[in-house]
Amino acid sequence: MRILIFAMLLTSINRLAGQSNDVDFNETFQGMFEMPEQPIYIPEGVQGPLNPAVPLDGGLTALLLAGGAAGYRQYKKKKA
Repeated sequence: MRILIFAMLLTSINRLAGQSNDVDFNETFQGMFEMPEQPIYIPEGVQGPLNPAVPLDGGLTALLLAGGAAGYRQYKKKKA
């Protein structure tokens, strides 16, 4: 029974893979590598108030929290 289901699955996959339409493929990528007549303006070094220069991702946040915790422990040891 399992072999029959597996064979039917392989047959249906092969039929679906053989039904590619080259016209759709060509229309999708037509003009993909053509350069625009005017260059695209990309501002460099512009940082707005909500756009920090360095994003605080998970690793940097964890590193800052771990450093703060280690500093606080050292502060408590020296104060006691």
